[in-house]
Amino acid sequence: METWQHLLFSVILAGLLFPIFKWKALIILIGGVAIDADHYFFYIYKTKNFNLAKCYRYFTAEALENDHKYIAGNFLIFHTIEFLSMAILLSFYNTYALIFAIGLIGHFVLDFIWFKFIYKRFVLNHSIIYWICKNKQKL
Repeated sequence: METWQHLLFSVILAGLLFPIFKWKALIILIGGVAIDADHYFFYIYKTKNFNLAKCYRYFTAEALENDHKYIAGNFLIFHTIEFLSMAILLSFYNTYALIFAIGLIGHFVLDFIWFKFIYKRFVLNHSIIYWICKNKQKL
Protein backbone atom coordinates (compact mmCIF):
# COMPACT_ATOMS: atom_id res chain seq x y z
CA MET A 1 0.00 0.00 0.00
CA GLU A 2 1.29 3.43 -0.85
CA THR A 3 2.46 5.93 1.75
CA TRP A 4 -0.19 8.52 0.89
CA GLN A 5 -2.92 5.99 1.69
CA HIS A 6 -1.41 5.24 5.09
CA LEU A 7 -1.01 8.97 5.69
CA LEU A 8 -4.61 9.75 4.76
CA PHE A 9 -5.97 6.97 6.97
CA SER A 10 -3.71 8.01 9.88
CA VAL A 11 -4.71 11.66 9.60
CA ILE A 12 -8.40 10.70 9.64
CA LEU A 13 -7.85 8.37 12.61
CA ALA A 14 -5.86 11.05 14.47
CA GLY A 15 -8.67 13.53 13.78
CA LEU A 16 -11.28 11.14 15.13
CA LEU A 17 -9.23 10.50 18.27
CA PHE A 18 -8.20 14.14 18.78
CA PRO A 19 -11.04 14.80 21.27
CA ILE A 20 -9.67 12.00 23.47
CA PHE A 21 -5.89 12.41 23.12
CA LYS A 22 -5.61 16.07 22.03
CA TRP A 23 -2.30 16.81 20.27
CA LYS A 24 -0.87 13.46 21.35
CA ALA A 25 -3.09 11.98 18.62
CA LEU A 26 -0.41 13.03 16.14
CA ILE A 27 1.63 10.06 17.40
CA ILE A 28 -0.78 7.96 15.35
CA LEU A 29 1.12 9.25 12.30
CA ILE A 30 4.31 7.64 13.59
CA GLY A 31 2.62 4.27 14.04
CA GLY A 32 0.61 4.59 10.85
CA VAL A 33 3.18 6.00 8.46
CA ALA A 34 6.71 6.25 9.86
CA ILE A 35 6.99 2.52 10.43
CA ASP A 36 7.42 2.21 6.66
CA ALA A 37 10.99 3.40 7.32
CA ASP A 38 11.87 -0.30 7.41
CA HIS A 39 11.28 -0.36 3.65
CA TYR A 40 14.01 2.26 3.30
CA PHE A 41 16.37 0.35 5.63
CA PHE A 42 15.83 -2.80 3.57
CA TYR A 43 16.36 -0.91 0.32
CA ILE A 44 19.67 0.51 1.54
CA TYR A 45 20.79 -2.94 2.67
CA LYS A 46 19.77 -4.60 -0.61
CA THR A 47 20.98 -1.96 -3.09
CA LYS A 48 23.58 0.06 -1.12
CA ASN A 49 21.75 3.11 -2.47
CA PHE A 50 20.46 5.93 -0.24
CA ASN A 51 18.25 7.57 -2.89
CA LEU A 52 14.80 7.89 -1.30
CA ALA A 53 13.03 8.51 -4.63
CA LYS A 54 14.51 5.32 -6.11
CA CYS A 55 13.48 3.44 -2.97
CA TYR A 56 9.92 4.68 -3.38
CA ARG A 57 9.84 3.53 -7.02
CA TYR A 58 11.37 0.19 -5.99
CA PHE A 59 8.49 -0.52 -3.60
CA THR A 60 5.70 0.95 -5.72
CA ALA A 61 5.92 1.11 -9.53
CA GLU A 62 8.68 -1.49 -9.98
CA ALA A 63 7.07 -3.83 -7.45
CA LEU A 64 3.74 -3.63 -9.27
CA GLU A 65 5.41 -4.40 -12.59
CA ASN A 66 6.97 -7.53 -11.08
CA ASP A 67 3.92 -8.53 -9.00
CA HIS A 68 6.01 -7.95 -5.84
CA LYS A 69 8.00 -11.14 -6.61
CA TYR A 70 11.45 -9.65 -6.00
CA ILE A 71 10.47 -8.13 -2.65
CA ALA A 72 8.33 -11.00 -1.35
CA GLY A 73 9.95 -12.76 1.57
CA ASN A 74 12.23 -9.87 2.48
CA PHE A 75 12.61 -8.81 6.07
CA LEU A 76 10.82 -5.65 7.18
CA ILE A 77 11.36 -5.41 10.95
CA PHE A 78 8.48 -3.04 11.73
CA HIS A 79 6.00 -5.20 9.80
CA THR A 80 6.32 -8.25 12.04
CA ILE A 81 3.96 -9.73 14.59
CA GLU A 82 6.69 -9.41 17.23
CA PHE A 83 6.94 -5.64 16.71
CA LEU A 84 3.14 -5.32 16.81
CA SER A 85 2.97 -7.50 19.94
CA MET A 86 5.63 -5.38 21.66
CA ALA A 87 3.73 -2.18 20.80
CA ILE A 88 0.45 -3.62 22.11
CA LEU A 89 2.11 -4.85 25.30
CA LEU A 90 3.69 -1.45 25.94
CA SER A 91 0.33 0.24 25.28
CA PHE A 92 -0.98 -1.18 28.56
CA TYR A 93 1.66 0.82 30.43
CA ASN A 94 2.02 4.09 28.55
CA THR A 95 -0.40 6.47 26.79
CA TYR A 96 2.12 7.32 24.06
CA ALA A 97 2.65 3.63 23.35
CA LEU A 98 -1.13 3.17 23.19
CA ILE A 99 -1.51 5.95 20.63
CA PHE A 100 1.44 4.58 18.61
CA ALA A 101 -0.11 1.08 18.71
CA ILE A 102 -3.42 2.44 17.42
CA GLY A 103 -1.62 3.89 14.39
CA LEU A 104 0.38 0.69 13.95
CA ILE A 105 -2.75 -1.46 14.05
CA GLY A 106 -4.32 0.82 11.45
CA HIS A 107 -1.25 0.36 9.25
CA PHE A 108 -1.37 -3.43 9.64
CA VAL A 109 -5.10 -3.52 8.82
CA LEU A 110 -4.57 -1.50 5.65
CA ASP A 111 -1.63 -3.69 4.61
CA PHE A 112 -3.65 -6.83 5.29
CA ILE A 113 -6.58 -5.57 3.20
CA TRP A 114 -4.25 -4.53 0.39
CA PHE A 115 -2.35 -7.80 0.21
CA LYS A 116 -5.27 -10.14 0.90
CA PHE A 117 -7.84 -8.65 -1.43
CA ILE A 118 -5.71 -6.99 -4.11
CA TYR A 119 -2.78 -9.43 -4.37
CA LYS A 120 -4.53 -12.51 -2.94
CA ARG A 121 -1.73 -13.16 -0.44
CA PHE A 122 -0.63 -12.13 3.03
CA VAL A 123 1.95 -9.55 4.05
CA LEU A 124 5.58 -10.21 3.18
CA ASN A 125 6.81 -11.66 6.47
CA HIS A 126 4.65 -12.16 9.50
CA SER A 127 7.32 -12.99 12.00
CA ILE A 128 11.00 -12.56 12.78
CA ILE A 129 11.10 -16.17 13.99
CA TYR A 130 9.45 -17.42 10.77
CA TRP A 131 11.88 -15.42 8.63
CA ILE A 132 14.92 -16.75 10.54
CA CYS A 133 13.70 -20.35 10.28
CA LYS A 134 12.91 -19.97 6.59
CA ASN A 135 16.29 -18.42 5.86
CA LYS A 136 18.54 -20.30 8.30
CA GLN A 137 20.50 -21.88 5.47
CA LYS A 138 21.40 -18.38 4.20
CA LEU A 139 22.51 -17.09 7.62
